[in-house]
Amino acid sequence: MISPTLRPSLAPSLSRSNWAQPFPTAAVAHSMSMRFRMMHINGHTKLIGFFGSTYQTSKMYALYNSAIQALGLNYLYVPFAVDDLQQAVAGVRHLGIAAIGITIPYKVAILPYLDALDPMAQRIGAVNLVINRDNRLIGYNTDGSGAVQALQEQTSLQGKPVCLLGAGGAARALAFALSDAGCPLTILNRTPSAAQALAQAIGPTVAWGDYSALPASLTTSTIIINTTPVGMVGSGREADSLVPSALLEPSMVVMELVTNPRETPLLQAASQRGCTLVYGQRMLLWQAVHKFQLYTGVEPPVAVMEQVMGGE
Repeated sequence: MISPTLRPSLAPSLSRSNWAQPFPTAAVAHSMSMRFRMMHINGHTKLIGFFGSTYQTSKMYALYNSAIQALGLNYLYVPFAVDDLQQAVAGVRHLGIAAIGITIPYKVAILPYLDALDPMAQRIGAVNLVINRDNRLIGYNTDGSGAVQALQEQTSLQGKPVCLLGAGGAARALAFALSDAGCPLTILNRTPSAAQALAQAIGPTVAWGDYSALPASLTTSTIIINTTPVGMVGSGREADSLVPSALLEPSMVVMELVTNPRETPLLQAASQRGCTLVYGQRMLLWQAVHKFQLYTGVEPPVAVMEQVMGGE
């Protein structure tokens, strides 16, 4: 019997609403059979799990499992429904699960149950994956490195001023990574005290303020990054952008962390103004690439992962 604390969710069609059904449909059973056959699951297969509120809708299963298959590795990436986080982490230890991908709402909540943190995860104060090394659970965070690599596809970073919009978890990861990459930072947030706290965590040279400081900040910024939900489907502000289009210049690089829609009002305006665009899907790809390296210890097949993501 599967413990309610840590339940594997093998396919979207086996969601909570369908657990009472005695058998999956023939189509689902065939699909599952083909997936398992392709993965060559056996007694040596290493499980990589996923903890997060999006465990039923995440696109990462196809991304990681396609990469695993392409390299012929004996791993399987699966979702887990978590009812009790502390007990679920204990389950990772007792079941010998190799690693866990972490997202909201567990990026910070899981920290007390880990044995160690990577230096960057320690600075950020959040993790997006956990590696089980000889029953020691070590937390890492690849959000910042993924964003930096996405930006570096379009521009060099050393010495280029960045205006970071937002001061939440994603902004925190990016702020540390961008500071390490040599970017002077300005952090703006609706609540200025949050921007101030993040700026002070980075260092004394980081500027901060609320969004009323945006016009002045953009006169000296080369890169603009939106880390807020503004413009995202379901945010209630789908039609909005924090940056008036008149403030955008063709010399600017504009990055969006929102991935749905692919082109937010901010990116639409930036495109019309001739700016260089960095889509949220590129950060999503590169943080996943860096995760895969940590999960497996091998170089990921980036072209395969890009193809699964639709060539973004």
